[in-house]
Amino acid sequence: MSYRIFTAFDLSAEVIRDITEFRNKLPKQSSSVLRWTKTEQLHITLNFVGELREQDLKPIQEKLLKTLTETKPFSLEFSGSGIFPNERNPHILWIGMQPTYDLLAVVEKNKTIFQEFGYPPEKRPFQAHITIGRFKDYSSRVELDQFLSGWNGQKSTFHAQQMIDHLTFYKSTLTPQGPIYSVITRIQFQ
Repeated sequence: MSYRIFTAFDLSAEVIRDITEFRNKLPKQSSSVLRWTKTEQLHITLNFVGELREQDLKPIQEKLLKTLTETKPFSLEFSGSGIFPNERNPHILWIGMQPTYDLLAVVEKNKTIFQEFGYPPEKRPFQAHITIGRFKDYSSRVELDQFLSGWNGQKSTFHAQQMIDHLTFYKSTLTPQGPIYSVITRIQFQ
């Protein structure tokens, strides 16, 4: 048996509220070109592992606890929005953040733990972001261009800040209605 898992930082209620307000200010074409991330699923992914063998679950959980509980809480600053991979071929609408030393240190420790158990790191380098929406495949180019035109005037307006005081180890279950995230454990920073 295996589990589809990832590690992440949860977002505060204030940051989620700010993201909702930002989305509400975007052009009216938003709903025709984007599927919004559900507010209860907004997070900062640190490491998407994919399928994790059942026998590795407990040892990795223990190693994460042992390694990361000594981490001190730190602040993250969120600013602006962007599109992966680009505006000509948009897939993901995201909120950006400053990749601080503290953030990158946790990402590196996290990645190393999974590598020790034989799980390779993601092929793409870590890019600090929050996925707030995914572009629909079937929207018209006209609707997309109208959205992008309006978004370009708003893309730099998002700003928020949050203290990060824990890491969450999640299981993701795919369903026809979308993924369901379950908490395996939360690792509180000291």
